[in-house]
Amino acid sequence: MIEAELPINEVERIQVLREYGILDTGEEACFDDLVKLAAKICDAPISIISLLDQDRSWFKSSFGLPRGEVDRKFSICSHAILQPEVFIVEDTALDERFADNPIFSGDLKVRFYAGAPLTSSSGHHLGTLCVLDTKARTISDEQLDALRILAHQVMAHLELRKSHQALEMNNEKLREINASKDKFFSIIAHDLRAPFHGILGFSEVLETEIEELDEKGIRDIAGYLRSTAHATFRLLENLLQWAMSEGGALVHHPQEVRVEQVFQTIFEILGAMAQKKNIMLHSDVCPELHCFVDINMMTSVLQNLCSNALKFTRSGGHVYLSAHRSGCEVFITVRDTGIGMTKEQIDDFFSRQQPRSLKGTDGEKGTGLGLLLCRQFVEKNNGKMLIESKIDEGTTFTITLPSSIMLS
Repeated sequence: MIEAELPINEVERIQVLREYGILDTGEEACFDDLVKLAAKICDAPISIISLLDQDRSWFKSSFGLPRGEVDRKFSICSHAILQPEVFIVEDTALDERFADNPIFSGDLKVRFYAGAPLTSSSGHHLGTLCVLDTKARTISDEQLDALRILAHQVMAHLELRKSHQALEMNNEKLREINASKDKFFSIIAHDLRAPFHGILGFSEVLETEIEELDEKGIRDIAGYLRSTAHATFRLLENLLQWAMSEGGALVHHPQEVRVEQVFQTIFEILGAMAQKKNIMLHSDVCPELHCFVDINMMTSVLQNLCSNALKFTRSGGHVYLSAHRSGCEVFITVRDTGIGMTKEQIDDFFSRQQPRSLKGTDGEKGTGLGLLLCRQFVEKNNGKMLIESKIDEGTTFTITLPSSIMLS
């Protein structure tokens, strides 16, 4: 037995073969029909679509014997792919390349072989459509032409299958883009709702109670309106810039972020809402504390958590925002003295179910999207979330984030 040499473009050939995504796939009727037709036309008991992988000849479809694979060094197809045309061996017993091949001298006793190359659009021979017989024989010109045509049909199906896979991948990407777009607009709607509640609330006070307010009260409300509107505009500007730079895809760009800076942004955005509900906001963070995150995502996370804390805390309550470092991690905590979460709500969060939207202590409405986005954004930034809660005592969200760049 003489082993076949490797094609001169073997590395490229293997890469092209694997791009078809065909290896180790299940039975497919279109290929099964072609091997049956090849066997019938060539009057052969066995027909195989054989694809030459790195160390094996794998059968995509076969007629006359079970689907499987053989060691490439024993495969006659490894010789066939070296030829530009149909490779024919009329009697393997008289050919030194195959005379003592254990596959041909075993139970199968293959004596005749004819294999037409399966040539990709790039010109690489990926395998063969071959017919085999247990007796030495010849093959007619008409049968050879038919074998070539059927081999072309095998490749046509492989190309069609590859195109279909590419189309499915593109469709999946489009679905992801659309989902990201929808999610992004949901983020805008969700993140902007809370500060606008504050703006609208104080605007209503000015409209309906201005005659009862003194100059200081009017100035205080005007200051709240200005700072909240300014912070909200900055948030919207950041979100829109983020959307334009990413084409609608929520791709995260981590950087060193000063945690106190994010806290200040949150207090500016939610200050009016807290004032309206008579809830105290507290902050405890070292000015020099940094974490390695996407600032837009993390601002959205903390705004959502603090907004929810205000939403589910009664008048006179407190919301605490704190952060500290331990080792290579930063721990950020959002704690409230609100109505708390049930075990079912917490379980829904960790089982990746979208939380049900519940009304706040003043009847505030929501989408239930906020916590879902928080979890996704924290995970995107290589972080973790922990929830502790007691009914009528409050809820604590703890976020663990890397304090510096994480090397993979």
